[in-house]
This record gives sequence, C-alpha cells and structure tokens, in this order.
Amino acid sequence: MEDGSKDSDETPSKKAFDFSEGIDSELYDGVLQVEGCLFHVMKGHLARHSDYFRNLFFKNYADSKKEIITLEEVVPADAFQHFLELISGGNRLNDEVIEEVLKISQMWFAEVPLEKAKEYLLKNSNLVPMEKFIIAEKYNFSDLKTALFSNVQTVADMNALLPNQEVSDFEPDTITLIANRLLEISGIPRPIPVAPVAQAPAEIVPVAPDRAREALQREIRRRLQEISRHLDPNLLRDN
Repeated sequence: MEDGSKDSDETPSKKAFDFSEGIDSELYDGVLQVEGCLFHVMKGHLARHSDYFRNLFFKNYADSKKEIITLEEVVPADAFQHFLELISGGNRLNDEVIEEVLKISQMWFAEVPLEKAKEYLLKNSNLVPMEKFIIAEKYNFSDLKTALFSNVQTVADMNALLPNQEVSDFEPDTITLIANRLLEISGIPRPIPVAPVAQAPAEIVPVAPDRAREALQREIRRRLQEISRHLDPNLLRDN
C-alpha cells in the first residue's frame, strides 16, 4: 500500500504537498485510502471545504471511528492529491487532471476547488476552445463561456468552438450567446443601438409689455379696494 505521494517531476516552485505518513502526526487526525494510496488529513479542514466530508467524519459515526477510511467512489489518487492541495493553498492544476478534479469537487460540494479550476481554465489551460466549452457547459461556468464566445470572430471560429449537437440541447444562456455572437459577426446587432435624442430646452414665452402692465394695474386696483373696505366712511367724507 502506498502513501499519498509526490510527483517526481515537480519543480521546487510547484512541489506537491506531502500527505504521506512521514508528516508530523500533529498535522493530521485522519487517514483516507484512495486507489490503494493513503492520505493523512485534518478532518476539520476537509469538513470546512466539503459537506461530503463533514457528513463522513462527523455524522457517520461508524466510519468516523475507523483508523483508515476508504473512499468508495471512483476517485483517481492523483486527482485527490490535487484536490487536497487546492483546499490547502496550493495549485498545480494541469490539463491532464482538470476534469477529474472538477468531477470530485462537484461531487463533494467543494466550492474552493471548483473556483480555482475555473480560474485555471480561464487563464492557464492549453485545452482547445471546444474542450473548454464542453467543460464550461457541463459545470455551468458562465464566465468561461462568455470569454470563449468573445474570441469568436468568424463563422469558422464558431464552428470550431461548438460540439456537433443540436442547438436546443445547449443550456439557455449558451443559446443566447450563440445567437448574439452570430448576429454581431453578421453585422446585425440586436437590439439596434439608438443614439440618444437631444431635447431642445423649453421655450420661454415672453410676456407682452401691454399684458404685463394690465396685470399690474388690476393688482393695484384690487389692493386699493381691500384698503378702502377697512377705512371709516366719515373720514373719506371729511376729506
């Protein structure tokens, strides 16, 4: 039986994390067996990153008491090594393991490895566009799909990106991306951009001088009438 091993061809800057029994016993409290390899882990750390391991270690009493817990799912040992590294701050992802890492990360509800795998596909992967697209469609990586379609400049590019299947079988957001990009390539953007229409300032209608004068006179007469109603009639007669 082998220990979780280090890849022999790793450069010092990308050295594999060591999960073998040779590590300090204070740094692990559980042992997992994957494809005959033993990985020494901290149960709490795995549980924080995955509901699957939270249930395995802390809710499944029978398994949690075993000295060595065998993962029954079909999990390649090298993919599990990369999974452990991703949740421990490392990242040696490569195109050979990316799909298996994605598979177990989704199966175990582990968000951190999923996000790091998506970032790898966006920035570092050498997979051809169609291979990236198939992965993005499978795991609903919208950012990756948008990036892939942004690089489509011709119908030939679109043909190289899409696998041979019915368009209706794609996810709804993918169908929208296909339609919009083909319209843009064809010079038929939808919706058609509409230039904003400048509104003329409201017209200020000048008041004719005569009308203004008449209004002023009416106001003066009204005020004089108000004053006269409060005056003593005898005073008016004396004057």
